[in-house]
Amino acid sequence: MDRENINEKVSITLYEQSIPPFIESELTTLYAHIYSSLAQFTVYGNVDPGTYTYVAQINDKTVAVLVFRVKGRMAQVLNEQIWLDTGEVDRFVRYLFDSFPEVDVVSFGALRSDLKRLAYPIQRFYRTEDIVVSLPATEEDYLGMLGKATRKNIKKHSNRIKRSYPSLTCSVYPNDEVTEQHVREVIALNRARMRLKNKVSEIDEDETLRLTRLMQLCGIAFIMRIDGKVVAGSICSRVGGNVFMHISAHNPEYDDFRLGTLCCYLTICEAIRRGARELHFMWGRFDYKYAFLGVRNDYDELTVYRSRVAMLRHARSALKIAFEGHRRALKFRLLDIADRQEHDNAGARWVSRILNAVRDLKQTRFGPIADGS
Repeated sequence: MDRENINEKVSITLYEQSIPPFIESELTTLYAHIYSSLAQFTVYGNVDPGTYTYVAQINDKTVAVLVFRVKGRMAQVLNEQIWLDTGEVDRFVRYLFDSFPEVDVVSFGALRSDLKRLAYPIQRFYRTEDIVVSLPATEEDYLGMLGKATRKNIKKHSNRIKRSYPSLTCSVYPNDEVTEQHVREVIALNRARMRLKNKVSEIDEDETLRLTRLMQLCGIAFIMRIDGKVVAGSICSRVGGNVFMHISAHNPEYDDFRLGTLCCYLTICEAIRRGARELHFMWGRFDYKYAFLGVRNDYDELTVYRSRVAMLRHARSALKIAFEGHRRALKFRLLDIADRQEHDNAGARWVSRILNAVRDLKQTRFGPIADGS
């Protein structure tokens, strides 16, 4: 446990049932992540009368801003995909347990931390990932950083598609210039790709409308057209110096031109032109993300209990958390094995069967989870 310097002046302020306006810039400065932004909280309905904002300062410098909701005996932190060191986690949890006597569980949905242990019982399991590209100052620098084969393919297929389709255009729409139609057209391309893989897109009508609103607040739509028809596009958000790719899709009719790869590359170039420092591919361990120099950052689900008695009180919920955590860990361990056995057909079939079984486990029902209230 990190011990605070005796000369440090620590102050904590709690804004009850509100998110004050100045918090937006603080969130951007500290975390610069879409899943820890006021835009995300607003669009996805997280700002309500049950929302609190915790602000920790050391020597008048803000070191943590955590937005959370209290429901029954649980406090759920809304910030996701952020870094907090052990000291900040400990300070926040202690403050909540002292300030809310009814709360005996604090939950972080997706957190990176150097945390090894706390004075409280915890559960910690892998939750998700974010594959991040660190961007140089210029497009030329970025192209030069890519592998030789990737550079060759980008140049080859870019020239081919321009020769074959001289009407190809690339348009960029920032913030309130993003229309619902832009979002729907890229989602339609995504759904078409999913159908070819016998999969169903998880983006429903409600999510389409939420995503449109988010893009109009802090988004960038990159749209490619041939003869006026949308053939590829990326829907991204931006927070501070970071760009987040929510959807990137293309028309499968142009697979021979590697249009999806070109769309991703041109989106990254656009982010560089706009001064971005990072592009976040979000989750999904696909080879093209690593070819574009993405580095995987893993995030954990962290649940902290006031005591072992409190953990027993929430036994059903704790069991579900453990089950899901181990299931995710097994799934990705098998995916790693599958990658290594890519050319071993028998091994690949064996791993595929186990993966299907792991997916079936997700359908297990634990029944309603009591919050202990």
